[in-house]
Amino acid sequence: NEPDINNYYLENIDGLITNKNNLILASTNADCILFILFDPINRVIANIHSGWRGSLNSIVIKAVKKMHDKYNSNYKDIMCCICPAIHKCCFEVDSDVRDMFYDRFNYLDNIDDIIEKVEGKYHIDTILLNTTLLLNLGLDGNNIIDSGICSVCNSKDINSYRCDKDNYKLSTAVIMLNECKD
Repeated sequence: NEPDINNYYLENIDGLITNKNNLILASTNADCILFILFDPINRVIANIHSGWRGSLNSIVIKAVKKMHDKYNSNYKDIMCCICPAIHKCCFEVDSDVRDMFYDRFNYLDNIDDIIEKVEGKYHIDTILLNTTLLLNLGLDGNNIIDSGICSVCNSKDINSYRCDKDNYKLSTAVIMLNECKD
């Protein structure tokens, strides 16, 4: 059973999916990836927040599978927008995080492009990782639109936790289905 949605606020939720009209799905970030998903055939939308742990746990893949299983979305029909987020150039981690990603995704042909060692640190391309996973699931590459904007490199225009620390602000991504009027 779904709750009454009018002005409903959910905390600690990383993914929202619906086929209901006039319901705004919003999520916030300050370096994490926000994925906006849309199935134009079955009229289903999703708004997914994926930090590095969400990427490690393939949250966007879980959301797309839920769109498929619950709403009969065909993977090739789903459109995915990747909002501004931290990119490989600035997502620097130590070996413990690198090892988690490598252990989970070493089967991918492009793992060496996803994880790269630079001056004793590791850089992880979570955008490429998630894009690869979406393509492997069956999304059409033409339907995956990456903003190409790194939140850290563009921190004067995009909110970034890594740059602003305790004074960080949040960016918001929203999506909504309008009623179709034939």
